[in-house]
Amino acid sequence: MDGLLAGKVALVQGAATPIGRAVCAALRDAGAAVEPTGSGASPAASWAALATVDVYVHCGRWDEVGAPCPFATLDDVAFAEAFERPVLELIASLRAGYAHLAKPGGRVVVIVPTAAMAGAPGLAATAAAAEAQRQLAKSVARQWGSDGLSVNVVAADLAAMAPGIAGLPAVSLSPPALGSPAVADLGAIGRLVAVLASGEASALTGATLSADGGVWMAP
Repeated sequence: MDGLLAGKVALVQGAATPIGRAVCAALRDAGAAVEPTGSGASPAASWAALATVDVYVHCGRWDEVGAPCPFATLDDVAFAEAFERPVLELIASLRAGYAHLAKPGGRVVVIVPTAAMAGAPGLAATAAAAEAQRQLAKSVARQWGSDGLSVNVVAADLAAMAPGIAGLPAVSLSPPALGSPAVADLGAIGRLVAVLASGEASALTGATLSADGGVWMAP
């Protein structure tokens, strides 16, 4: 991957998360100059520090997902934390970033858990937030395509992105084609993001790529 992103500037939200660290490493290995931002950092301030950004990766706060709980006992405060905050953060960051993304050629990659497509017992609000982000990315991809911007989604196993949280439900639509229930090697997911961030993926936008070992085989 040497030189794949040579001369490109990449902004990575959630760079301190497990998946964020892997993404930053892969982008640097591909030659990009990486500007990391923490989860919860002001989107406007993060973008304003850079004149032009070629690549934006939104990693989210999936490593902060709370323990599973029954939907019937999910109160309004917990729902807002699990659903509203992640969605509003992505909206704010995309709005702030539009003026700074290189046009044409800018690349946006949003990372969500595969629970977005399959749901997850005990994590209804988190699954809903992930799916809302995925659909938001598809809508933005249609609107920004005329500017030469691409917006794609990478879906990964939640347990791989949040290794410190016990009791997370697995997505088990079928046995994993690659022999394991998730791609535990976050570096592999980071390298996939780097490819999406490059000119090699210029014909792709609005797509969801599932980096889960072949459990979820659907758009």
